[in-house]
Amino acid sequence: MNKMIAPKLVILSLDPRGVIIDGKEEVISRQNNYGVNLKKFNTQQKYEFIIFSGSKNKSQINLCESVRILNLCNPTFNFFKFALKARKLALELNLDIKLFVVGDCWESYWSAFVLNFFLKIKSPIQIQVHGDIANPMWRKINYRNRARFLLAKLALTKASSIRAVTKYQAENLVEAFGIKRDKIVVVPVPITVASKSVSLKSERPKTIGLIGRIHQDRGIWEFIKLVSILNFSTKDFKVVVIGDGPSKVKFIHKLESVIPRNRIIYLGQLSESELRKAWKRIGVLVSMAPVESYGRVIRESLIAGVPVWATASAGVKDLMDNCKKGEVKLLDLSKSDASLDKDFKTLLKTKVGSDFSKRFIKENNTYAAKLANSWINIINKAK
Repeated sequence: MNKMIAPKLVILSLDPRGVIIDGKEEVISRQNNYGVNLKKFNTQQKYEFIIFSGSKNKSQINLCESVRILNLCNPTFNFFKFALKARKLALELNLDIKLFVVGDCWESYWSAFVLNFFLKIKSPIQIQVHGDIANPMWRKINYRNRARFLLAKLALTKASSIRAVTKYQAENLVEAFGIKRDKIVVVPVPITVASKSVSLKSERPKTIGLIGRIHQDRGIWEFIKLVSILNFSTKDFKVVVIGDGPSKVKFIHKLESVIPRNRIIYLGQLSESELRKAWKRIGVLVSMAPVESYGRVIRESLIAGVPVWATASAGVKDLMDNCKKGEVKLLDLSKSDASLDKDFKTLLKTKVGSDFSKRFIKENNTYAAKLANSWINIINKAK
């Protein structure tokens, strides 16, 4: 008589839109790092970390040793159909799901919620809140965000645990959604950085850098307004643009209407190694995103020795708590033209020390372990 095979104890991440796979090598590597650290806290019961994904990109699925990524279908917003496919695969693989980890309050969360129902289990769900969705400015960006805010409120109150990336983001979640603070764990997203800060021996160039997705939600039209204001006072600075996005053509066209084309350096989308080399071309990094929960690029900027000029957000406030005064300045377009020009010139002369870089690199190496440990704590609490 054959012995029954014991079910696999699993921490299951659901990604119906394929955000993880489409995030390319670094995002997948990060998931693998979570799996590596899970094993360290996993000495008694062998929890396996598995991701059920919806994606067209299958080329990187088998690159990891400590996380299994299984593609169920093409990317989808239909959480009900995704949960049906997930149920079928979970039963085929004989999975005993001890925790769901989801990357948003919408498709991913409701996939886990429905899958709990389909499998007749009550496994806890941790929502990874990466964006600052509790910031009132986020709701004002468009009607879609307003609708998503209402859906998020329902999901966040039902979730067993919420992972925020900064203490300010956590405070916003408590205030906007009425969530209990002890339900939130603050663990920043670990990022890949150079082992040491970029050495900028010579004087920084007189340039403004804009890095990231070129989309109206990122404050790109306000950026053009800033360039226009500064151009009244001085005409010897250049603008370095790195990134791509749906508004790229319109953005570049409008920028060219403000300053001559020979003062615009558009480098396009760069790889990590290319971006590290490009920092030497930037004098001041400008970030005008109305909401920023963490701000990866603004942190990379300080690591590269480049000061930051940014609008107030949870991520920027957190950054200012962890760097020296003057290395980051708040950018407020309501200030006078003369004040803005003065801030720009002050930042160009600001020397960014290595203290932030050393501390950040050390702390960044602990984030994956902290998140994996939070998963074990949630499971133990649910027993």
